[in-house]
Amino acid sequence: MIDWAAMTGVLADVLSREGLWDVVDERVRGGEVFRNKDFPLSPVPVLIDHGAATEYAAAVEKYVQLLNKIIRLYVAEDSVRRWYGLTAEEEALVLADQRLGGEVAVCRLDGYLEQGTERPVLLENNADAPAGTLFTARINHLVRGLLADLGARAHWSPLTYAEDTALLSTLRACARRAGAPEPGHIAILQPTGAANRESVETVEVLRRAGVEAFLADPRDARLVGKRVFFGDKPADACWNKVNTATWRTLLAEDPATVHRLLDIVTDAEFVHVNPFGARYVAESKLSLALPREPEFAHLFTDDDRALVESLLPWGRRLTPRATAENGASLADDLVENQAAYVLKEAYDIRGDGVTIGRAVSRSSWLAAVARGLDEGHLVQRHVAPAAYPTVRRDGPRVVAMPISLDTYLFNGRVAGFGSKASLNARVNVFQGGQKLAVHVGAVADAR
Repeated sequence: MIDWAAMTGVLADVLSREGLWDVVDERVRGGEVFRNKDFPLSPVPVLIDHGAATEYAAAVEKYVQLLNKIIRLYVAEDSVRRWYGLTAEEEALVLADQRLGGEVAVCRLDGYLEQGTERPVLLENNADAPAGTLFTARINHLVRGLLADLGARAHWSPLTYAEDTALLSTLRACARRAGAPEPGHIAILQPTGAANRESVETVEVLRRAGVEAFLADPRDARLVGKRVFFGDKPADACWNKVNTATWRTLLAEDPATVHRLLDIVTDAEFVHVNPFGARYVAESKLSLALPREPEFAHLFTDDDRALVESLLPWGRRLTPRATAENGASLADDLVENQAAYVLKEAYDIRGDGVTIGRAVSRSSWLAAVARGLDEGHLVQRHVAPAAYPTVRRDGPRVVAMPISLDTYLFNGRVAGFGSKASLNARVNVFQGGQKLAVHVGAVADAR
């Protein structure tokens, strides 16, 4: 997957440049905002082979189709709804919000390149309000400009995420699917006082494109006739940028908002992206286990199962009756083989609901297993990530850091890739990590 030959050439070009960090600093100062949280910038992108990226993109596009199938199953099957265990209010929102069929319009599929094989493995579906829809394109362009400044070789193709208006294009496409006019007024939903840099910058990008865009608190939504307003501002569509974990807390504390939202998704001439089916069902980490659950085997085809086996690590929902791959009790195997597993809450933010067996104490692990049994968390086989060289300003000039490979999709089509790097167990920017540019080589770069 990684184009190591191209990487070594770019790394050599970068390291041979005198005054490297002066060039980096000048480019960053003169560029656009590209990070929600400050982190060190490595001038060497993750370089991905074009052929491997193309093959992987086709597979993950099929996987998003499977996520949409799971949303449809949630709507159609009482047993599936019971299995997810959403609250009555959450279930009502999913069932009512069907203008787009509840489907995933914008998502980031987070994964690793498996250590030793570089096989891409999907670990999580970010199908609610994924970060990076703007900043991933910006860091890719920033590093591309840096490489030009440094005289380094460039590797770039249409599979490199480069479009900073991808979200706007998607919102417009969603409006067309819903039979609505092109949205002239778009709300970016964030709790008052909690908007991150990317949301603020997204508003500015939309405004430059001629859209009346604004930040809005979802609790301020109201329906006037068929029109949605946030305060006194009308909206034709919204990008609901509130993470589902935070969203659940907001609505639990404000039941009146639930009723207003139900009226909006039922009656308004309004496009809600991502719909609640994506936010509550596809986003749930339990969706990573559903196709493997024996009681739901009849709902999935052999092709569905083959796709899951090719892309996902082994995973099951933790219950007293669940079995491990070897047929033994899953709960017992978790206790006996702590280092082999990861436990995940259905919804979390910034990796706070993820417990990695080999990274925690025995007592912490046993507590997580007990909590997972009680709440029905996801169990996944641990996947060790491949490492990639990052260039540093201080200490060792080059450090090999475990990385993620994250795929961005809009209306089911791959727009490109992003990456995070960290020396911590959780490869997350908010857990001490950093973002890396990801450049996919052109066909002519293939060797």
